[in-house]
Amino acid sequence: MSDLKETLQTVKDLILFDTAWNKRHKLKSAKRLPEKAIKRLKVYRDLVKGSFNELLKKIYPNVYKLTKKEWKAILSKYIEAFPPASPMLGKVGEKFPFFLSKQKKLLKKYPFITELALYEWLELEIYEKENYSNNAKKNLILNPIHKFCKFKYPIPEMIENDLNLKTISTKPTNLLIYRDPNNFKVRFMELSHGTLDYLELVKKNASDKKIIDKLANQYKIDKTKYKYFINELMKLKQTLIEKRILIWA
Repeated sequence: MSDLKETLQTVKDLILFDTAWNKRHKLKSAKRLPEKAIKRLKVYRDLVKGSFNELLKKIYPNVYKLTKKEWKAILSKYIEAFPPASPMLGKVGEKFPFFLSKQKKLLKKYPFITELALYEWLELEIYEKENYSNNAKKNLILNPIHKFCKFKYPIPEMIENDLNLKTISTKPTNLLIYRDPNNFKVRFMELSHGTLDYLELVKKNASDKKIIDKLANQYKIDKTKYKYFINELMKLKQTLIEKRILIWA
């Protein structure tokens, strides 16, 4: 049984890890596979590695675009650090943002790359979240399929500008990523500090009156501008309903 386990582990390592594959002829005789088996294994290995490669390129298209020259080495190092542990293929890329956050040379060249990867991963994560079902539809709530992000870099703006490195600079950005319940599309919205504060209060089930009082006090709204402030908040509320960020549930 131990011999079988060792053989299975050797096969797994040869399939997943470039370091193991590159040393396949240096294995001890007890672990070495017959040459015919190696040739067949290579066919399967190429399919597996190719699937991982194509999958991560689709999940992280902008990271791939940015790192084409280094991509093969990055992918190889990532798979060695975080070998697949789930039968769900999409989970292969889950740890990629964290992995990139530890790559010092890459961060020196692209200091925003971790946030870029997280932005791209969250699009998939939000899309795949389970549906929220509530037939009552009596209360206006924050769309439960969402994620708030605070980035140091304006990631959406950078993508729009085709990742032009000459124009990239730090710019604190609040972002809401959510799934539209009507068509299941993942949408992104950059939030002002005021809108973020408003949504945080909605998330706590605060009433309109409590939200108005809290924000008016927080932003030191003058009495002469109080009516205008309330009108603007109600406009914001309507916009968020139209964008299906606030939904009836």
